[in-house]
Amino acid sequence: MTIGACVALAAILPRSAGGQANQFGGQDRADAAARMIVLGVQQGIGSLPPTAGQSFTYEFDRSVDTWVESAHLGPTVLRVAETVGEGKLGLRVAASYFELVETFAPIPYVVSRPPAQPIGVAKLGLRADAHVGVLSVAANYGLTSGLEITINVPVVAVDAQATQAFTTRTATLSDPPKTAPLSGTPIVNDDVAAALRALDEHLAPGGSLSRREESFSALGFDFSDGTHAGLGRVGIGAKYVLYAERVQLAAVPEFFVPSPNADEFAGSDSAAILPRLVGAVDVNGSLKLHLDAGYDYDFDDDQLRRFVWNTGASLAFERATLDAGVGGSKYNRGIKWTPDSAPYQDTLGNVGAITALGDNQLGDNFVDVLLGCKIRLSERSVLGGAVTVPVNDEGFRPAATGTIAVELSW
Repeated sequence: MTIGACVALAAILPRSAGGQANQFGGQDRADAAARMIVLGVQQGIGSLPPTAGQSFTYEFDRSVDTWVESAHLGPTVLRVAETVGEGKLGLRVAASYFELVETFAPIPYVVSRPPAQPIGVAKLGLRADAHVGVLSVAANYGLTSGLEITINVPVVAVDAQATQAFTTRTATLSDPPKTAPLSGTPIVNDDVAAALRALDEHLAPGGSLSRREESFSALGFDFSDGTHAGLGRVGIGAKYVLYAERVQLAAVPEFFVPSPNADEFAGSDSAAILPRLVGAVDVNGSLKLHLDAGYDYDFDDDQLRRFVWNTGASLAFERATLDAGVGGSKYNRGIKWTPDSAPYQDTLGNVGAITALGDNQLGDNFVDVLLGCKIRLSERSVLGGAVTVPVNDEGFRPAATGTIAVELSW
């Protein structure tokens, strides 16, 4: 494949991002990157510790045949089957932080003209990062000893950036971003494999093609770089105790209101419902085993629908409680970080499409280690902290998530 052929392909592709609203599908890729960040933020929020306060709970004491306040603090990262108690109000204020950072190596795309005529190949990649802070204010109130209602209001701040990697002519590396051409190699006699080999040859050191990275904004595409803040998905739920012996069981449904600030990456603009069963076994008063599972049904997005589970143990002391476990989510479908295909218009006005040849979908099975602790500050106040660490490398996920919270009870 000659350098002349490489340049010839570049000539039929749109040269200026500023002159084309969707140059070579660029706006579609910018939109996909923004959507990936929104979904990644929402998935990260979904893996945070329980939002409703559960340090001060009531349990049924068979020896006196009534509900009594537990002598021990509840866990931090694991869920309890007890309620806050009839007529009792709990308040929890928590701050969490995590970072979503991922680089996706450029994958090959086939460039086609109508009617589906492949004319060349090029490579496109992505780097996206988001620094996320979440302030959650939650309250729970006991309607009866076995029934409580909850509400959680998250305020989310996100600093987001996204950069596109693309193949371009080495001779144009110093061109301004908005006029930087996307270049590749032509397909001859429908031989895509040969075109891909030629593309790699031209990308070798000293070759006529190079890899360049620029932000979507610098390339002329709409992307909300910078720091934003907004209201996440408000959660409204309840807890109903089904069984309150040594083995404890509760039903915990929760409904999530669409975020009004999805454009600010604060959360998904879709509603969801998460019915969950929470169980526990009281081993000896201080040691408890915990298990919960549920299905998070998002009304609009299959990439947020998941089976979610958590299990572990908590150990209570006189003024503190430690808990540890593992949790996970199996999503219906992984996030796509770049489109399968996108339309484009060349400099001659021809409308065509680009189609991804490489893998553009992330993993869908998340598993985390959960660690939590809390200490009693006063008779009705508690300070707690938690860390969540992924144990597998799937999805657009943080390396770790930290949370600190204060709980009060009246």
